[in-house]
Amino acid sequence: MQRGAVRLRWVAPEAADAATLATWHATLDAAERAKAARFHFARDRHAYIAAHALARAMLSDVAPLPPAAWRFVAGRAGKPEIDPALGLPNLRFNISHTRGLVACAVANQDDVGLDVEDLGRREASPGLAERHFATAEVALLAAAPPAARHETFLRIWTLKEAFVKATGDGISLGLHRFAFTLDPPRLTLEAGDAAAWRFLQWRPTPRHILAVALRRL
Repeated sequence: MQRGAVRLRWVAPEAADAATLATWHATLDAAERAKAARFHFARDRHAYIAAHALARAMLSDVAPLPPAAWRFVAGRAGKPEIDPALGLPNLRFNISHTRGLVACAVANQDDVGLDVEDLGRREASPGLAERHFATAEVALLAAAPPAARHETFLRIWTLKEAFVKATGDGISLGLHRFAFTLDPPRLTLEAGDAAAWRFLQWRPTPRHILAVALRRL
């Protein structure tokens, strides 16, 4: 897999039949199966199974291991990473799932983060952007037409989530310490090299927004 490239796939768990779900489930390890079993709602369980099976399948597309052979460890902020004992230190991946869609991104050497959100989700509570967004993003959201404000919020949110997932720091990084503009998405950092980052964002389905962050190391 070429450095600087990103492989991206998504699937709709709700469209999978019982045989497909069973095939996905068979590739998971014992810990993943146990976690899947703890979900109360079937849709959440199926989304978890689909996301983790998709990651395994995509990693097997670029490395000589079958899907069931992959092992993972928790990195910073709990981000899943490939077990170093497998001897594949250059591969990076990230998964995300929301109602109706799961997605996975795989990169070679470059840090990668991914977030997907459902436009049908409940709108953000008043003041959420002011508490967590940078000042410039709050202004961008306020300038959006009322009918577009929910989508604009999710566009900013998915970019911010993809970025913090790529860094491995999680939201402890401080969501107000960096800002995005849209069309095209661009990053401004209080500290650090924003030029090292690339961002992609689009609608994989009419009801979903997806964002990918990639940092060239």
